[in-house]
Amino acid sequence: MSEAAEAREAFAAWVEEAEEAGRVFGQVLLKATEPGRYALRHVEDAGASRLRLHEDPRRAREISKTTETGEYRPLKSSPNLRRGWELRVDGVVDLSIAMNYLYPAGVVHWHLYRESRLELTSYRENAARQSGIYKRVQRLSDEGVQDTARACCEDAVCLKKTLWDVDEDTPLEMERGEGEIPCPEPCSVFVSLARRVRLFEREKKRDLDAIGLSPSEKDDLAALVETAATGHLEFVREAEFEKPLNERRMRYRRLTLVPKLRPEA
Repeated sequence: MSEAAEAREAFAAWVEEAEEAGRVFGQVLLKATEPGRYALRHVEDAGASRLRLHEDPRRAREISKTTETGEYRPLKSSPNLRRGWELRVDGVVDLSIAMNYLYPAGVVHWHLYRESRLELTSYRENAARQSGIYKRVQRLSDEGVQDTARACCEDAVCLKKTLWDVDEDTPLEMERGEGEIPCPEPCSVFVSLARRVRLFEREKKRDLDAIGLSPSEKDDLAALVETAATGHLEFVREAEFEKPLNERRMRYRRLTLVPKLRPEA
């Protein structure tokens, strides 16, 4: 039996063992309705009765593609899966197809982690493979990696359990997550933010003005003040790290800018 087949069989058995309670995987509640049949819905729709019903497991691709407001979801493990649907699928293969659209590679990684066979790749190993405009992430400091991970990988913005470290001698110092989906290496969204943070680090080496803020820090503060003045804060799209009002970028600023503004805190 192939590794993928082993994973989908183990996953289906795990769901069936839970019986009426079901299992939560990311933001998906899964239940076995009868032998070989499964129902999937958003966990916050657990008690809902008027949901849009789908029976083709490939509909999960459309469900996972955008948020409630229609914005594209570049990271499927972000906690912004839209609600209002139910998938009913037959057999372990269709269950696996649906889950792979909702959480790509999640079931295989889940199985390998439970079997203690999941291979992990540290940040430094991952960075060494980067090229082109992303090659600069190889020079990101250990502190920058730690701050980027806290900004990008905690449960508030990603539901995976972060298993990788900075390198074999330097563990990540962060809340690694409590969910069922393991994260064995830095993802493309993380690498993209790491590239932006490396630009911030280079900026710090330049001469700063009298209040000790870099140009990008001042841009971020100005954008926040202007937006707050309207009474409505709305973040830009999830992976637009070049723009001030990005949630992960703001989480990074909380770690690095707030201590400058409130050194006593």
